[in-house]
Amino acid sequence: MGATRKQEISAETQRRLVAAAWELAAEGGAAAASVQAVADRSGISRGSVAWHFGSKDGLLKAVIVEAFRWGTSFMRERLAAAGPDAGVEALIGANFDLMSRPEAHVFSTLLIEAVSRESPLRATYAEEYAKIRGLYADHLRTTDAHVADPEAVAAALLGGTLGINIQHRLDPDLDRRGAVTAMTDIYTDALSGT
Repeated sequence: MGATRKQEISAETQRRLVAAAWELAAEGGAAAASVQAVADRSGISRGSVAWHFGSKDGLLKAVIVEAFRWGTSFMRERLAAAGPDAGVEALIGANFDLMSRPEAHVFSTLLIEAVSRESPLRATYAEEYAKIRGLYADHLRTTDAHVADPEAVAAALLGGTLGINIQHRLDPDLDRRGAVTAMTDIYTDALSGT
């Protein structure tokens, strides 16, 4: 078997392991994504996790990177579809659409693990979250809204949407759409000076 075919098989194995771990983590957090559960879900041996990722933590870091890559791509597509004049409403709306997808639950379930100072996931999660804040700040710089500090507004927007999404995960009866609409109104009014 040639080197290229071996690389293809290795990449496919990694993809399947990450996909299985992502699904499990989205359903029940890091604890649900045990090496055995990932092996069972993916149909790949337990030893492949260590071979390809070093450990369960290495696999979960790969899940975080892939989830944020997917989320960033999703957000960019939504913002592009909203057009060049899209403002803060487009950011909040794109986030709402993203977080409405079941696979996006991985963001809140792994965040719980990542906030601990001792968490091996913390640095990876923080690095990826900084990229999303950068996407928000870059978008705010291109809008007509007069945002004096796009980085601070990006952090505030993400904090607000994250808070709403976590509350909704805790209480599925929460009117998430209503909360997002209220937040959009507040930010739109504040940034337009009304």
